Amino acid sequence: MKKYLLLTIALFMGAFITQAQENSYNINFINLESGINLSQFDFSDSKTESAFKNGDYSPSQHQAIALGFDVYNGLNIVLGAAYDKHELMGKPIDMSSSRLSYDLNYASVSAGLAYNLSLKDKVDLLLGLGLAYNYLFSGFQNIGAATYDLSDTDFQKSNLSANVGIGMLYQMTDATGIFLKYDWSNTVDLKESEPTNEAYKLTSYVYSVGIRFDLAE
Repeated sequence: MKKYLLLTIALFMGAFITQAQENSYNINFINLESGINLSQFDFSDSKTESAFKNGDYSPSQHQAIALGFDVYNGLNIVLGAAYDKHELMGKPIDMSSSRLSYDLNYASVSAGLAYNLSLKDKVDLLLGLGLAYNYLFSGFQNIGAATYDLSDTDFQKSNLSANVGIGMLYQMTDATGIFLKYDWSNTVDLKESEPTNEAYKLTSYVYSVGIRFDLAE
């Protein structure tokens, strides 16, 4: 399913890029990136003990595409779409070392600001911040060997998150560059249903590599 989702996003973005170029919307660049996502539930504000407190990280997939619109002298407005898989591992919950875990698949759209700071010839420091809307299109809860489809539960299906990023860009040619990037993101409070009614956040640490296509004339 994720392949069809990414294809749909790519086709949509391609159509948008073509239309934007025809209308001179001043697209500065296109970023394509892929990487790993390390995620955890954050119950730091919870009053009760959680199976995810001090849980393990599990590397998961991250793929994204973004458009940068030139604002002024290295500052860009960035619109993006992404797919992120979150494999969230809790600590053992019984004597047989069974774990509570989640497999979550999110599609997201985002908007933010990005700044390119030139360090030396062909090398830029990348700084960014933004907001994203994340929609859960599939998810499963695992308790030991048992698996439950979250589509049949009241698990919160969408959320908002804020992210901050930093990276390095190497300009290979006038038209293309490669970059390494680190992004930290944190959702607003997610809510569990009654009777626990706990609030928690989903925190992610994303390490990615990508290619930038420069469109500025």
